[in-house]
Amino acid sequence: MPCIIRITVITVITLIMEINSDSNRCYLMPWVELADSIGVPRSIGQLYGVLFMAGRAMSAQECADVLKISRSSAGQGLKVLKEYGAIKSVFELGERCERYAIEPDLGVLIQSVLRGKLAPAFDMFFSKMNAIGDSMEGSDSSGVLLSRIRKLERWKCKFSEAQEWLMR
Repeated sequence: MPCIIRITVITVITLIMEINSDSNRCYLMPWVELADSIGVPRSIGQLYGVLFMAGRAMSAQECADVLKISRSSAGQGLKVLKEYGAIKSVFELGERCERYAIEPDLGVLIQSVLRGKLAPAFDMFFSKMNAIGDSMEGSDSSGVLLSRIRKLERWKCKFSEAQEWLMR
């Protein structure tokens, strides 16, 4: 067992040195910028970037050590990435800690986010807006607002078409 721990410590130290070098830090920035642009915390981009660069499964503690963040922050970020389908758990025989590896197929990632987060959110949104429109029907309320709510039906159709295309 001490040999495995020593190899892991050496691997983490090597990875920390590699990621913190100026030349390799630039490889992490696109992930951070992507996360920032889609409204996800930057630390999530950093975590995904570290797993992407590592080329192997890593534990939450290893990710925390590399990024110099708390174990708790790493664990929360990895949980979010796992919920998005961006990473998966990898269990290795004889180890107690959970390790994480990236989902290498971008199509699987997009489908997972669409199915798990976006589609349910939009379904609920369209359903609620339709109910609001139905309740306004026949009342003296604003015709402009009702007209806009009814136009959302076209958005719903377009969203469904885009969803079908992405799920292929």
